[in-house]
Amino acid sequence: MKNLRLGILGSLLLFTFTSCYSVFSGGTGGQIVDAESTSVPKAGIANVEVYAYTDSGNRDSDYNRWREGTVFTAAADYYGHTTSGADGSFTINKLVWKENKPDFGKDADFTDIYLLFYHENYGLTKGQTVIISDSTSDTVYVELVAVRKTTRLNLNFIDVATDSNTNNSVYAKISVPQVTVENPTAAPKVYDGTFNGAGEISVSYPRWSSKENKAAGIENSPEITIVYSQSADKKTWKACKNEENNYAFLADTEQEIKKTISNSSYTISLYGKATKLSMPSISGQYINSKDTLDDGVLISMKDKKTNADIGQVTTYAQAVGTSGTEKHGVFSGLGSDYFWEDNSYTGKYSEIEVEITGGAKSTSLKIRNNPPSGYTVYL
Repeated sequence: MKNLRLGILGSLLLFTFTSCYSVFSGGTGGQIVDAESTSVPKAGIANVEVYAYTDSGNRDSDYNRWREGTVFTAAADYYGHTTSGADGSFTINKLVWKENKPDFGKDADFTDIYLLFYHENYGLTKGQTVIISDSTSDTVYVELVAVRKTTRLNLNFIDVATDSNTNNSVYAKISVPQVTVENPTAAPKVYDGTFNGAGEISVSYPRWSSKENKAAGIENSPEITIVYSQSADKKTWKACKNEENNYAFLADTEQEIKKTISNSSYTISLYGKATKLSMPSISGQYINSKDTLDDGVLISMKDKKTNADIGQVTTYAQAVGTSGTEKHGVFSGLGSDYFWEDNSYTGKYSEIEVEITGGAKSTSLKIRNNPPSGYTVYL
C-alpha cells in the first residue's frame, strides 16, 4: 500500500514538472515586392494575403492542398493573418506560442514562424522567419514572380459610315480563357464595361499554359471572345462586318468576335453602323420665271418606294450680303425631322430614293444617310 502511494505521488510530481510551460508573444513584418520589377527599389505588391503558422506541418498541409489557378483558403490552424499595403509592406503584431524550455528562461524566447503569401496574380509562396518575444521584427523580404499575365485592351468602336469612333454608348462583354494543362476545367473570366466610343479594360489570365512552357519561357497568348452591342433599350446601332464591299450586320451566329491577345497592351477595333437613319440636310431653290412668285411656294418630299410623306417646307427670300439684295425661292431643312429604319443594308450607307415637288416642278433624288455634306436641290 505504501509503495502504491509513493508511485502515485511520483507520477503527480513528474506531471507537474513536465507540464510546466511559459507563454510568449511576438510579431513579424516586412515587404513583398515584384521580382521582375525594374525600379529601384523594386515595386511593392499590394493586397497579398499573409498567413503565419507556428507549426510547419500545418503550413505545408495548406500549401500542398492548393492547386494553381484556384483561390487559396487556409484550412489548417494558423495564428496570424494580414494583407499587404500599397507598397507591399505588412505587419502581424501578435503571434503566441508556448515553450517548456525557453531559451532565455521565463523572461524571453524566440521561435520559427512559417509563412504563406497568396495573391491571385502571384500564386502561393512559402516563407519562414524567426521572431523574438515581446518585439515585432521587420526582417521579412519576399520577391514574388507573377504567375498570371495582365493585358490592357484598348477598345475602339468604329462606325463604318464615318470611319471614326461612334457617338453611341456601347456595352462589351469579354470572356478570357483560364484553362491550363494543370487546370483543364478552369472557367473563363468574364469582364464587361460600357464605353462611349472607346475605352480601356484590363484582363488577366495564366502566364503559362503548362509547366513545360514555363520552363521554356513561352508565355500564354489566349484567344478571347468579345460580344458587344449598343447600351440602350431600343437599339439603333448594331455590330457589323468590316470587309471589302461587305459591311453587313453580324448574324446571331457571328456575334462572338475572337481575338488572340498578347503583350501588356493590345488594340482591338470593333465595327458597327446605324439601323435608324436620319435625313441629311436638304436645301435648295425654287426658280420661277418671275422672282416674286418664287417665295411662299410649298416644297414637299415623298419616299418613292412607299409614297410616304417625308416633309414639307415653304420657300422664302434670303438676304445676300449687306446691299439689300435678296435671293428668292430659297428653302432649307426639308425632311429634317424624318428618320428611316434599315436592318438589312450591306454597304456602309443606307439609301432611299425620294421625289421632291414644288409647284408644277418635281425631281427625283437618291439620298444616303451620311453624305460628306448635305444635298442641294434646284427646281
